[in-house]
Amino acid sequence: INDHHSQLEPFAGTELRLDGVPTRVELGGFARQAAVFRALEATTPHLLKLHAGDALTGSLYYTFFKGEADARLMDTVCFDAFIPGNHEFDDGDERLRDFLDALGRGPCPPPVLSANVVPAAGSPLAPAGRAPYLLPSVVRRIGGVDVGLVGLTVAGKTQASSRPRADTRFLPEAAAAQAAIDALKARGVRHIVLMTHIGYDADRALAAQLSDVDAIIGGDSHTLLGNFRTLGVPASGPYPTVATNRDGDPVCIGQAWEYSKAVGLMQVRFDGQGRVRSCGGQAALVIGEPFARRDAAGRWQ
Repeated sequence: INDHHSQLEPFAGTELRLDGVPTRVELGGFARQAAVFRALEATTPHLLKLHAGDALTGSLYYTFFKGEADARLMDTVCFDAFIPGNHEFDDGDERLRDFLDALGRGPCPPPVLSANVVPAAGSPLAPAGRAPYLLPSVVRRIGGVDVGLVGLTVAGKTQASSRPRADTRFLPEAAAAQAAIDALKARGVRHIVLMTHIGYDADRALAAQLSDVDAIIGGDSHTLLGNFRTLGVPASGPYPTVATNRDGDPVCIGQAWEYSKAVGLMQVRFDGQGRVRSCGGQAALVIGEPFARRDAAGRWQ
């Protein structure tokens, strides 16, 4: 998922077309989304649960609780990794640190990844005498195979429209991503997932600049991918979108809309040399009761 923006409650009375009939449903809600993740865990082997940034800012849950409510609900999913988006810096590095501390107090704190954000030594995100809050990458062992996860935060937008500290450096995205990928490859990691918060169009452009990247799980542009025409919902491309990296190999790109409304499930298969053989999957809208349709008099029932 990506860009849930403190939207923790569902959107009531959202109109979709179900079996060709206009139908009002509840769309999204983080508790419902967590239930989807639990169901996937029970049925999907080798599952990585990823959040591609902008957990914060956008509702009164953030206004009043400054990330604490988001952290508690993110704890119910137990993400394998989280990356900060630009809005994580809206109230400065100190507030981001407090949010990450709240995540850290939960039962399953995720590693927080960003290869291109470099906090100054001794600052809130790189405190003296303890481990830094942000890592460039992490390795997860999935089904006996090492999978490298690399994080990337949009640089210019964060500096221009949010409030990071002046001494927090934002490196160019492509160069920082490639350096982190190369470091993983040097450790013998052959499968690389890049988690980005730079936007769908930028993800497609970035894929062509990088070597050895296999999949990109993105955020920032609030892009819905997949075919939802029968539901009356427009989308911006296929899920996953397949691009080509600098090596000429496929890159599987996914993004899952916004505001806890959707979950993306990407399936990536590899050949014996560790190259991507195929990309599959789908994004699904998260809907539930109550359902309503118009009666003969035109009233929603």
